[in-house]
Amino acid sequence: MIHDKHPMYFSTLVASEFSIKQSIEILPLSNFRQLTFGMTHAVMSAKLFNGLGQRDEGDKREIVREDIKLLAQATQEKIDFVITEDRSTFYKYCDRLRSAGLTQVRPIKLIDGFDPTSLDLSGQADLLAELSAQN
Repeated sequence: MIHDKHPMYFSTLVASEFSIKQSIEILPLSNFRQLTFGMTHAVMSAKLFNGLGQRDEGDKREIVREDIKLLAQATQEKIDFVITEDRSTFYKYCDRLRSAGLTQVRPIKLIDGFDPTSLDLSGQADLLAELSAQN
């Protein structure tokens, strides 16, 4: 991402969550733009949370709310992609809200491995990589 000059953001919400278990000082923060949570993000968060409707059974409300706050930041700041290892809530709800036309953010799951073509706004994937994955 650095090589291709894709701006990377680090939310203060993520810093708060990350710091519970380890120091953010171990991260290469100089490679990121700090993104603080503000009033416009709060209003967008409420809009997305209300647009989500019912959350899936077993998904804790507080976890979903935190994920929606991050998504609201990305939506409000017109960030096209969010990279996550969380497929159980963040990825799922981001995908739903995107399908509903409430956000432009496309989630990228790191748990599946990183494919640089996933950063292509056209949504085009590397055909050879797709064929290799199928075999």
